[in-house]
Amino acid sequence: MSAVEYLLAALRLDAAPDDWFARLSDLDQDDLAVTALALGLAPLLHHRLEAWGRNLPDPRAQAKLAFARRAEEDRHSALRAQLGEILSRLPSAPIVLKGAYLAEKVYPAPGLRPMNDIDLLFRPQDLPAAAAALHTLGYASKEKSADLGPGITKHLSTFKRGDVTPSTPNPYLSGVGDRMIEPHRSLEESWFGLKCDLTPGMWERSAEIELAGQRARALSPADNLLHLCVHLTFHLIMGSPALVQLADLSVFLGRAEADWPDFLSRAQALHASGYAYAALLLASRAFGVSLPPKALPTLAAASPPNVRAAAESLSLPDVMRRTQRPPLRTTPQRLKRGFEDRLETARWAHSFSEWLRVWWTLFDVRRTDTWQLIIKSRIPTSKSQA
Repeated sequence: MSAVEYLLAALRLDAAPDDWFARLSDLDQDDLAVTALALGLAPLLHHRLEAWGRNLPDPRAQAKLAFARRAEEDRHSALRAQLGEILSRLPSAPIVLKGAYLAEKVYPAPGLRPMNDIDLLFRPQDLPAAAAALHTLGYASKEKSADLGPGITKHLSTFKRGDVTPSTPNPYLSGVGDRMIEPHRSLEESWFGLKCDLTPGMWERSAEIELAGQRARALSPADNLLHLCVHLTFHLIMGSPALVQLADLSVFLGRAEADWPDFLSRAQALHASGYAYAALLLASRAFGVSLPPKALPTLAAASPPNVRAAAESLSLPDVMRRTQRPPLRTTPQRLKRGFEDRLETARWAHSFSEWLRVWWTLFDVRRTDTWQLIIKSRIPTSKSQA
């Protein structure tokens, strides 16, 4: 059993401490702690050991987990203050999404859910006023085009205050105080022509909450569950780190109540059944989450056959292979990765037209990141012009 598999075994909802510790002698405990740190799950592992009333036999490994937990608690406190300041200055209450909501309202203790940004959903007409408020607080914005790269449309700007360059490329180990702000205009997941828009009805079904001492809004439980599922599956399709998102889903299912008939109905109405099926199937395999008997069969039946097959092929080794890829350093590497990304994305297309749209992004080269880099490399610098 690898360090990753052993880590997830500890975090399963049905994990038995005696069984887990009985197999611990077969594993390098320091490697386990370092793996947990790198994947953003060290605080959660420390919390699980604390709940069991047990420590790792290797004191150095246990110390690393304890340090990660304390550091994340400090970051959580700073993030909470940052979020409270932002919410207090916004003219209208946004829906607080993903980590910032889960860390405060769902996870069992502060500092268990690391994050690198704060995601807030605004109505499109409220975005200019929100941007003005953030600028007043000293945030600088960076805009991007939805027509370039993979075509992400849910947020087209990011806001940073001061020098918040991460001290490490791993967001789960970053020691910076302020988190980046991502104002969302929608809940549309999109990647190289693949799209799933969860926005319809979300605002009408959301509820007012208190968060960080301020007024905010939250998705309904069924909508929150659907958003976590679809977001996780798109992370897997994109090849982005996904184990924290998988843990989010596990913790939510273990601690929050969702209206399952409502969830299943919404998933089908928003053409998200296949993505929900993939996420819940993986969560049940990796974390032993308990699901209603009809949940997976209903989602499977509502999914296109190719999407159902893609979901059922997911495994932990496949997740790690997709999300732990080496950085791209050359143009041939980028071209090869671009083809591989479309190949993976096309597996999840819900129709032939969507399949064609995915592959068209490979040939529409002027909109690709690789083309933009090639163009920039051909633009002479002022020094070469001189």
